[in-house]
Amino acid sequence: MPMTRRHLLQGVAASAALWSGRALARPSLARIMVGFAAGGTLDVIGRRLADQLGGNFADSVIVEGRTGAGGRIAIDATKTATPDGTTIVLSPSSPIVIFPHVYTKLSYDPVADLIPITPVCSNAQTFVVGKAVPESVKTLRDFIGWAKVNKTFYATPAAGSIMHFQGWAFAQQAGIEMTHAPYRGMAAIVPDLLSGTMPTSMAVTGDIRQHVESGALRALAVTSAQRSRFLPNVPTFAELGFDQVTGVDWYGLFAPAKTPQPIVEQLQQMVHAAMKAKPVAEFLEQMGFDSYTLDSKQLASRIQEETARWAPVVKQSGFQLDN
Repeated sequence: MPMTRRHLLQGVAASAALWSGRALARPSLARIMVGFAAGGTLDVIGRRLADQLGGNFADSVIVEGRTGAGGRIAIDATKTATPDGTTIVLSPSSPIVIFPHVYTKLSYDPVADLIPITPVCSNAQTFVVGKAVPESVKTLRDFIGWAKVNKTFYATPAAGSIMHFQGWAFAQQAGIEMTHAPYRGMAAIVPDLLSGTMPTSMAVTGDIRQHVESGALRALAVTSAQRSRFLPNVPTFAELGFDQVTGVDWYGLFAPAKTPQPIVEQLQQMVHAAMKAKPVAEFLEQMGFDSYTLDSKQLASRIQEETARWAPVVKQSGFQLDN
């Protein structure tokens, strides 16, 4: 065995031993990588978690922004980090289960380069219409009838996201044409919906809920398997006969490959406890997210299922990106 290989295995074994009990010592610093802008939902969730993990998992836990490329830069930074649990990434589901089908050249392999720790929360998407769509359009069936005689667009927070392909799947099942309009996050979409610049969106529920409740936007369907507790009067796509649209986005934590299992398990347990803390729970409730936790093996199984589920949808859409 080459010397460098032996040293690597010795280091991993020592790390596992260190963390296997109620450890002899803990790191002075750990980082949660986030690939989206400071102040955004993902960043704030990461900071709430960091506050709870600091003093437990490590003396100090910070959020480090590696923004850009739809979250891929943060994942790249994590996959090359030392596999000792001190660098993990908080990622939406799309870079994990959809990007492998979208990008002809992806700089990471979600299965080979990362170990799933746990998801932390999930959220349904809501199909909403704004000022540009006539007030007579009050149901999804009304919208389909209107869209068959009117050119329309749907906005999503990013090209290649789950919302992108949910909108495409809906249009296919409904027999209508909707052109995808990718934005850089929901913050830019909502004003355009309210002003009438953009007619519709497959939107993050938490970002549009207050405008739906005020009547400024109309919610026609949600993508979850059951009705959202945040918008209980809005039917699901599945209820209305559009089962191919069903699916939720989730945010999960991942460690570099070769991170010892005792570290993964300890992180998992600490994150699950952190999710119950009042600052985290209250923020998720405020933003319209459901707390959602699994163990590492369960998350790996879900990733496998969702990756297989979205493969034919992306292929049929014909959408691909180079980088």
